[in-house]
Amino acid sequence: MSESNADKIKESIAALEAQRGTLGDSVVDPAVAALRQQLAQLTNVTQKPAAEDERKIVTIVFADISGLTALSEKKDPEEVRALMNTCFESLVPVVQKYEGTIDKFIGDEIMALFGAPIGHEDDPERALRAALEMMKVIAEVNRAHGTELEIHIGINSGAVIAGQIGAKNRRDYSVIGDAVNLAARLEDASSSGEILVGPGTYQRTAHLFDFEPIPPLTLKGKEAPVEVHRLIRAKATAKSARGIAGLPTQLVGRESELDRIRSAFKSLQEGRGSVCAVLGEAGVGKSRLVAEARDGAREKFDWAEGRALSYTVGMSYWLSRAVLCDLLGIESDAEPKAVAARLRRAIEQELPKTFDEVYPYLAPLFELLLEGIQERVRFLSTEALQARILQAVQEYIHARAKRHPLVLVWEDMHWSDPSSLEVFQNLLPLINKVPLLLICIARSDENPATELLNRTETKFRENFQRIELSLLTREQSRSLFEQFLKIDNQETRTLILDRAEGNPFFLEELIRSLRDSGVLRIEQSHLVATREIKAIDVPDTVQATVMTRIDRLAPSSKSTLQRASVIGRIFQERILVRLQKEDGAKLADSLDELQRREFVRLTEETPTDDRDRKYLFRHAIIYEVAYNSMLLARRKDLHKIVAETLEQLFPDRRQDLCATIGFHFERAEAHEQAASYLGRAAERAKATFANAEAIGFYESAIRATEHLLLANDAPEHQHGAFQLNEGLGDLFTLIGEQEKARAIFQRALDFLSKIDIVGRARIYRKIGFGHSLQRHFAASEEALAKADRILDQGATEPDTAWWNEKLQIQLERMQLFYWQGMVPEMQQLAENYRVAIERNGSATQQARFLKQLALALLMESRFRPTAECVELARRAVGASEGIPDLWERCYVRFTLGLIQLFRCDLDEAVAALSAALELAQRIGERILESRSLTYLALAHRRRGNVDQARILADRAAELATKLAMTEYIAMSKANLAWVAWKQSRLDDCDLLGKEALELWHAMANPYSMDWIALWPMIGSALAKQKIAQAVELAKGLFRDGQHPIEEEVMSETRNAIDSETQPDPAVSESQLWTAFQTAERFRYV
Repeated sequence: MSESNADKIKESIAALEAQRGTLGDSVVDPAVAALRQQLAQLTNVTQKPAAEDERKIVTIVFADISGLTALSEKKDPEEVRALMNTCFESLVPVVQKYEGTIDKFIGDEIMALFGAPIGHEDDPERALRAALEMMKVIAEVNRAHGTELEIHIGINSGAVIAGQIGAKNRRDYSVIGDAVNLAARLEDASSSGEILVGPGTYQRTAHLFDFEPIPPLTLKGKEAPVEVHRLIRAKATAKSARGIAGLPTQLVGRESELDRIRSAFKSLQEGRGSVCAVLGEAGVGKSRLVAEARDGAREKFDWAEGRALSYTVGMSYWLSRAVLCDLLGIESDAEPKAVAARLRRAIEQELPKTFDEVYPYLAPLFELLLEGIQERVRFLSTEALQARILQAVQEYIHARAKRHPLVLVWEDMHWSDPSSLEVFQNLLPLINKVPLLLICIARSDENPATELLNRTETKFRENFQRIELSLLTREQSRSLFEQFLKIDNQETRTLILDRAEGNPFFLEELIRSLRDSGVLRIEQSHLVATREIKAIDVPDTVQATVMTRIDRLAPSSKSTLQRASVIGRIFQERILVRLQKEDGAKLADSLDELQRREFVRLTEETPTDDRDRKYLFRHAIIYEVAYNSMLLARRKDLHKIVAETLEQLFPDRRQDLCATIGFHFERAEAHEQAASYLGRAAERAKATFANAEAIGFYESAIRATEHLLLANDAPEHQHGAFQLNEGLGDLFTLIGEQEKARAIFQRALDFLSKIDIVGRARIYRKIGFGHSLQRHFAASEEALAKADRILDQGATEPDTAWWNEKLQIQLERMQLFYWQGMVPEMQQLAENYRVAIERNGSATQQARFLKQLALALLMESRFRPTAECVELARRAVGASEGIPDLWERCYVRFTLGLIQLFRCDLDEAVAALSAALELAQRIGERILESRSLTYLALAHRRRGNVDQARILADRAAELATKLAMTEYIAMSKANLAWVAWKQSRLDDCDLLGKEALELWHAMANPYSMDWIALWPMIGSALAKQKIAQAVELAKGLFRDGQHPIEEEVMSETRNAIDSETQPDPAVSESQLWTAFQTAERFRYV
């Protein structure tokens, strides 16, 4: 049919040319131009190979001719057929005029597509204009043939699958999907002469046409009534529609923002650092603004940039490594030897005296192997290594910036991995020490990066600039428009500006699309319109804009773009080759076209082998649209090829690439491989205490394993699922989310073999531990007892693993007894297992046993620790020095700090608690972090350090509130009450102290140190001369269950209370002041 139509169009062109002398150029030129455009489309379609199946946004038109059935009763079938063909021959050119595609003829019905196989930004508009013209064409047919035919039409827009559909040997291009079904149902529901439009089409064309709403229709196949509109006519004057705009080679309307960045440059030249956050919605020109500022700045400063990618959120240190690679001139895929050499030279240049203290900790960030003495890093705990990495990065950046002003650009920070955000946060103090400018580019919606920047602004307000980019004004858009386009027609200029509405990226895509379609051409460094533009391919959404450009690529280039998107926003040519069916020369041609048309660009890296060249999608939206246009099944196939290619090309780097390979296997639904690689990625992240990334990897690996088990529940798969769930449960325990942890541990039990006695006991012990952290003492004892019974029932020949778990359970029970003040039970359990721990306990368990003995003595002394108690705590710290369990190392230091706090050896208390806090923060142990903060605040309070006590108490209160740790929320309030008393904010002191006491007294096991809140409240009452109130507060020191304080303080306080009965109130007041001053001397207040 295409060949027949092409011949007819050629004949029409020849006829018009023959009549040029009679009709004139003004008539012939536009008619011939329109016919040649139709001919080019037909020729293009016939010459192109069959398009791959894909997902598209398409507008579907069903048009049914009514009246032919009635005619068939009166006329000969040949006459009816001829009339039907006349109708179709009149209607088809209308569809073609608006560059639609005839999908099929179904009896006396036409199905037409707008947006497939070639898409346009305004396909819904084209479909409606075609429908209105169809009505006119049928009227003309009726006038010519004396008939009374009518047409009724249904139109809808939406997502479809477009491609070859049909039996194996008889397939045609078509579309399927719910959007198609709805269009057909609308055509069925329409009356003669009526055009019904579905919601998808109406929403995108309401500004262009007049519609009449009708009651929602109940249609077959739709659960809910559908909102439908009847199309009436095109509006005489189109309303403004939101457009998409921008051209990155020019900067307009950003003068003040540019000046603010340049002012930061000026400060940098003067030796002052700062943070500059450039925020805004996608496409508003954030990166373009920084690029403009960068021009000329590179000569004055050292400059490095790194970009986060959408799938690197869970890949530890991705963004920070990218920044450092750029700073050091290291290609991201450089060989390890080259990376090591460059890193060595850089550190030797900047930090020659401390090379051995920096290189070993930067090398792991670049995943380099260490040798010799530097291999000592291998023996560091993972949290210690993470801390040293942060310190090493800080020291190197400090040295670089100290030598020469330095600018670091963190691009697409909204996609940053959590570890890189920690690196960034750790660099912030440097802006007050050296000329360092941190430029952050991020979307303004809520994400971890913007939350961090908000906190940074609060803390570094004087050295922080927030630059929020808004849409361009109409005048600014016009200024940008006029720099590039020479169009005299005012209506055309207005149309483009109305569509653009100020978004630079959208304007860029619109103009490039017009250029690619031939509507614009370059003349003397400007874009010039080749013809008047009345109905241009202007998108209503970014997807429509980008997909229009993609559809206009040569088929091989389009295929290349789509396949590249599977690899990622940055893709390597070596990997892309494996995804392409064509030879290397054709691939090179495709990549050249994609660069020329500005879909992708080469990265600035210069590999020695051309196959190692890397390309970058110029915009994330182009990358996303190209990826989403492919069928799910095709994506799966390609992701599997990418994963297998990475395995084959980089066999020695599989461990380093396990997150990337696992990501691709996950998308490929290759569940066994995905579970394996993502599980390894989780363990690697967990080992460096990148907890957020580790959780994400564990959850992905578990999902893959669940799919795997549905197909094959072999024992090895069951065991894999158990290990993954146990690892995830451990992480949630670590970060303080105990309910989640317990649910995951329970799930882990479902996959555990019943003969694995030790594993089952271990899970119940971990469940009990989580309960104890939340003071669920009965539930904790129940779980620990069950764990103990499981071990005892299987204790035929106890081995090392059995003993390890047995002793761990007893140590947890000792801790549980401690929380409940059950000292005899604690001591009896210690006596029962002392010999077993000495013989069979690990170094970690022996250190913990010493700690528990110290805690037992602390509790027995009612928090008036003896020298023996202190000595046991110190021995526990010493025994923990070489153990790998950093959690236990943290806890024994906390215990020593707690004991020395109540012994009033405040220097050692602060040192031990500070060490515990540092460890807790490194490993992400939120509960121990909260406890360490709380008692550090009390230690500084007892030292009389008001500012430090306030800072620590505020931090403790915030964290304890998140973790629902009631006793520590109350203790923080009590410490803040003391701060308020010291600052003469007596009402605040009273309120905070009262809140603390109420929280403690409402607990099932009330806190036993009310003095922390009571003494500052007593001081407040005395200052207000409320003696009776002060006496009542003092009585609270003697409530049942309270741990006693120094006897001299208690004695003076009893005397004060007893003096309440004296007839002279001054006596009672004097006695209270004496007691209060004694309490001050013993540092209770």
